[in-house]
Amino acid sequence: MVDHVDKRTKLLIAGTAGLAFCGVLLETSLNVTFPEMTQYFKTGLGTVQWLTTGYLLVVALTVLAAAWLEHSFTTRALILASVGIFLGSDLMCILAPCFPVLMAGRLLQGISTGIALPLVFSLIMKKVPLHIQGRYVGSAGMAVALAPSLGPTFGGAVIQALSWRAIFLIVLPIELVFGIIAFISVDRETAHVGAFAWLQFLFLGVFLTGLTIGLSTLDVHGPVTWLSLFIGVLALVAGVWTLTHQRTRLINIAVFRNRTFTLALILYFLVQFVQIGLTFILPNMAQSVLGETSTVSGLLLLPGSLLSALCQPVTGGYLDGHGLRGLLAVGSTAFFLSALGFLVLSRHLSVPLMVLLYACYMVGQACVFNNLLTVGLQHIPAKQVPDGNALFNTLQQYSGAASTGVLAAIITGMPKARGIHAGAQAFQFGAVWAFVFVFLIVLVILLVAWFLEHSLASQDKGGVQVV
Repeated sequence: MVDHVDKRTKLLIAGTAGLAFCGVLLETSLNVTFPEMTQYFKTGLGTVQWLTTGYLLVVALTVLAAAWLEHSFTTRALILASVGIFLGSDLMCILAPCFPVLMAGRLLQGISTGIALPLVFSLIMKKVPLHIQGRYVGSAGMAVALAPSLGPTFGGAVIQALSWRAIFLIVLPIELVFGIIAFISVDRETAHVGAFAWLQFLFLGVFLTGLTIGLSTLDVHGPVTWLSLFIGVLALVAGVWTLTHQRTRLINIAVFRNRTFTLALILYFLVQFVQIGLTFILPNMAQSVLGETSTVSGLLLLPGSLLSALCQPVTGGYLDGHGLRGLLAVGSTAFFLSALGFLVLSRHLSVPLMVLLYACYMVGQACVFNNLLTVGLQHIPAKQVPDGNALFNTLQQYSGAASTGVLAAIITGMPKARGIHAGAQAFQFGAVWAFVFVFLIVLVILLVAWFLEHSLASQDKGGVQVV
């Protein structure tokens, strides 16, 4: 079997992974700045968290169109668009005189990341031999995963020494370097712009937006919450109808006929939901409850995230040789122990305990997260890979938006329901309920992992997969 991948392809994958790295780095860097942002802009946590929630929502909406973008434009054009939009929006954030301008810049950055992120894994699935794809997805996943590892630490250190604007300034030349590497490494291609399913995109966009707004305002229980959820559900029904009745399709939903793909996609969403939720809860809890600095609150996520990032190429290599089933067992155990620890010790957490329990969760993520994407895409026909890749990356980003919104609503809403309105006591009370919710999600993760393991076992025995 041929293991060779030419140098230009390696540089192209590295460059596009670097572009995705910059987007995710800013996302997680800003999480530790929220306490300062609320004071700087004189607004609440529920508003400031939209810098992450809104950004992730736009990334998810952009990734929805990834399959069409890849069919209709050359890789060179997509790289240029991603870099150009990022640089322009980054300057907006650096110079932002008020919160709405900063928010607009973050939304534009979401478009840039939404172009780059699915491109990384699409290039691997198209240009790397099947039997070593796990290794390459793991390596690219490590590069992208280094961003959550470094983001909180980087953001905390920069805001301690300089200001939140410096976070955007420092990332700007890094994006430019990766953009140049990717651009000079890409082969010349031809592409023809195809018809775009605007109606489907509109309906699915309204669904994701309505659901996000509804979940993010659950602590208010006002008309906006229920109207947003109602509109979101209607838009989902309309979107599914157009996907099944129109000839031009934004996403080929035939991928859902494959049981392994569907289970891997659901599990991928849930694992990311919890991980992004923990990166939101823990740094803010360290500052608001324990009184730690932004630097310490960022550093507490570093060991676990680095451990996960460094393990991903190893687990990807294991996948290529042994399959996913053993990794699922180890990952599920790590998820359960971590979530149980956070639940039981929620009122007694210290920085060392947070570090240990988060590292435990990230070991599980290293075992299964990117490997779920690899296995899911390997179980569908090659012509459906762009559609499957778009779905994986859409749900990856949307899981972050949903997680941040839901957990922010729980943390702010539960104390209000008990008459606790401010201070460390309010945040800790809300965080306890957030950990209850996280534990329930992990129980669902274990159930889906069990179904996926049985689906893979039936294939190993030569059985026919039920779709």
